[in-house]
Amino acid sequence: MIKNFPLFFCSGFGVGFFPFFPGTIASLIVLPVVWFVKINVTLEILILCITTYYFFSLLLLKILLLNNKDKDPKYVVCDEYIGQTIALIFCNEKIIDYFLAFFLFRILDISKPFPISYFDNQKSISSVLIDDVIAGLIVAIIFFIYYEI
Repeated sequence: MIKNFPLFFCSGFGVGFFPFFPGTIASLIVLPVVWFVKINVTLEILILCITTYYFFSLLLLKILLLNNKDKDPKYVVCDEYIGQTIALIFCNEKIIDYFLAFFLFRILDISKPFPISYFDNQKSISSVLIDDVIAGLIVAIIFFIYYEI
């Protein structure tokens, strides 16, 4: 069990093994989880949870991908959980806002415009997470500006 834990964790607790669109499914699954967390904890606690999950993901990715040539296999979806959660930080708990954040995050994550593409092209273990963090931050900033106008 301990030996398989990095795979289980980094695959989003098995979601990464879905046969079709595992990244999109992971991004969808995290929406209600973040909604529930946001209505029950402060923004600071949410950011602490994201940061903790990020560092656990980084550590376990290093173990999982140590001897793997492919540094960003399709079954690794912990990065989608992180990026999508960051994208939702400034969203109000409204279905339309969550789906807009989901849509924007997926567009950025799939199309990988600059600066996301820069980190994606690094092909390192940390870049697996960082490109999704940047995509999530872009969406979070869009929502922050939207709510401030």
